Amino acid sequence: MSAESSATPLASFEAKWSEAYPEFGLALKFVRGPARNECSAFACLVFELEHAAFGIREAEPAAIKLQWWAEEFARLGKNEARHPLTQVMAPRVQSSAVDTTQWHQVVIGAMLQRDTEPAAERAALLEGYARLYKPIGAIDAALFGTNADAVAATLCLMRAIRETAALPNVMRDGTLPLPLDLLARHRLARGDLANASPARGAALREWFESLGAGLFEHVAGNAARGLGVVRASMAAANARRASRAARATEPLGAIRPALAGLSAPVVWSAWRAARRSLV
Repeated sequence: MSAESSATPLASFEAKWSEAYPEFGLALKFVRGPARNECSAFACLVFELEHAAFGIREAEPAAIKLQWWAEEFARLGKNEARHPLTQVMAPRVQSSAVDTTQWHQVVIGAMLQRDTEPAAERAALLEGYARLYKPIGAIDAALFGTNADAVAATLCLMRAIRETAALPNVMRDGTLPLPLDLLARHRLARGDLANASPARGAALREWFESLGAGLFEHVAGNAARGLGVVRASMAAANARRASRAARATEPLGAIRPALAGLSAPVVWSAWRAARRSLV
């Protein structure tokens, strides 16, 4: 990246989120063409919304931030965007079928992540995340021609990996990132998840294996084309991380450093998925 481009507002957001998600910085290397900046801006926007939905622990600051985004999306619909990310996206949004109602559904979906009940099984847990990611997938498809359902499902699986990796913090906030039937199969009570044990390790290995397998399905062969380059590359990276965590004695100890860096197998998987998405 040149000195001039690194000084742009978009570049500052790319640097911010590439630090938090190393696979994002890697994925951007595969993006070419005139839509590159708009694709990056939308990905960064999703990260901003995810941070409000999952990363801000206090409810009031999160609500204030999401309300600000709701107002910004209303301005975007009138071609009056103020934020650097929405300004980059504005021309594509104006030429697409995306309307203010769809953006409003994203904000509602983000707000709903703040107050969730334990999920009985895997599908219900992922459906909870889908309240945010289904409208994001629909917008992604309208803007970039991707497969809305595939994008939403992939984002849900990647979120499940992230939330599980943050298990102690997530549980302190009153959220259970594992389905109840998984706990029952391994004879675990909710309180048992606070400390490492053979049963917790076995449950987490099963869970990461399931999530990784789901992501691998979305990046295999022609399926990767429905995700776009950035999503396909990031999904493959996280599939590889989850797969390795599923084979670790202590899965949480394996997944946390993996999410913070890029090992050679992760880079290779991301590169292959990026290539498949372009075929």
